[in-house]
Amino acid sequence: MEKIFDFLGYTDEQRIACVDFQLEGDAEAWWKSTRPNLMALHPNLTWDQFKTVFYKNYFPRNFREKEEDEFMSLVQGTKSVQEYQQKYEELHHFAPPYLRDDQGKASRFERGLRNIVGAIVLTHDLQRYAKVVQMAKSVEDRQDETSHP
Repeated sequence: MEKIFDFLGYTDEQRIACVDFQLEGDAEAWWKSTRPNLMALHPNLTWDQFKTVFYKNYFPRNFREKEEDEFMSLVQGTKSVQEYQQKYEELHHFAPPYLRDDQGKASRFERGLRNIVGAIVLTHDLQRYAKVVQMAKSVEDRQDETSHP
């Protein structure tokens, strides 16, 4: 859902409105009972606040901590930038709050890149996650071209 929301440029309000439509069964019942209290606490509820409450309810603390640890130790290693990005995106939902904004997300991704790729990306001082990923993929493509004439 988040990929669709990002693609469509949905605001937090629009994302939360979609939750009413998308959740089913137990999750729908949970949201109907939780929403009034959550909205009373946070009249301008953000998508991140919703996700935090949702994850706390549906993912046990030890699971979230394990996923956060895996996220924090994630490095590119022998993976392609594309494979690293996919794993990074999968685990980013469990990132600590200070790494959830775009700049924090970009910085952490950059730090996990293989040295030869990361060193080149770092010299460009990119602040946006999408730009860091794009640059890393370009650097990797150029390295592949030079190593396989």
